[in-house]
Amino acid sequence: MEIAIVKEIAARGRETRAILLPREVKRLIEQGHDVFVEKGLGARIYIPDSEYKSCGAKLIASRKELFRKAIVVKLKPPLPEEFKLLRNNLLFCMLHAEQYPQYVRLLKKAGAKAVAMELIRNRAGERLISCCDIAGEQGMLMAFNLAKRSPVDCSVLMLGYGSVATGSLKVAFNLGARLKILRKSEYRYIRHFLRRKDIVVNAICWPQAKRENKEYLITRDMLCLLNKGAIILDLSVDYPSPIESCHPTLIDKPTYEVDGITHISIFGYPGLAPISSAARYSRQVLPILLKLASASLDRLPPYLNKALISPR
Repeated sequence: MEIAIVKEIAARGRETRAILLPREVKRLIEQGHDVFVEKGLGARIYIPDSEYKSCGAKLIASRKELFRKAIVVKLKPPLPEEFKLLRNNLLFCMLHAEQYPQYVRLLKKAGAKAVAMELIRNRAGERLISCCDIAGEQGMLMAFNLAKRSPVDCSVLMLGYGSVATGSLKVAFNLGARLKILRKSEYRYIRHFLRRKDIVVNAICWPQAKRENKEYLITRDMLCLLNKGAIILDLSVDYPSPIESCHPTLIDKPTYEVDGITHISIFGYPGLAPISSAARYSRQVLPILLKLASASLDRLPPYLNKALISPR
């Protein structure tokens, strides 16, 4: 199978990760696949082209040529002009088509299909390609940095305590913040718990029905309950969010203000630690990519079939 690994150019060049590192590329080649790597793929995380070449990968400068290979692998969704380069092939990336339905339309125009990395889960519902703890860790560090207070002087309200909250809870505890984890039974008292908070962290998996009906846990009029200069850290980045004033941002412009409150809601928090997250994603992607490259799309195992986006 011909597999292309494409460089990220999203977020005005601030997305610096490579989805596959040389060690995993070598494994693909050892399994008999032809791997084509875009020149400069790993340069921004200190991996020279020579390391990919020494693994047996072919270095290609033409993005048009790369986007025509049988499987195109990248981390973030293609830009609109990149979707136009696809031709009846398979895209493997973090697609986030639910938040961006236009991606499905662009796939259809290209006659292409996609496997969305974020939808690949095991039987227990856990994501198989994920850096959720790194996302929470890096988001929390950014929030403390913007709060203009020492962490020990910050009062933090945590909404949710699942996988995406793990990293942020660890950072908050270790740095000595005053932390309150809100339970579902306490949602109705949200105004009380918002008072005089410095940082509010959203780590809730907000149900799709609530998102579609635009039901909010925190409405814009509640922002005045927070301390001046407070931070809202949206780790879940569902949209609409349980916080009315939240909308997704990218790593090149990670923050915005509403009523004097700084909001952070980045699609791709792990990109704030690009070396660590690239290494983890590369390890996680390899076995799934090997499966995709060796099986026809109509015979994918159920856990991959659920992540297949095949526009008609």
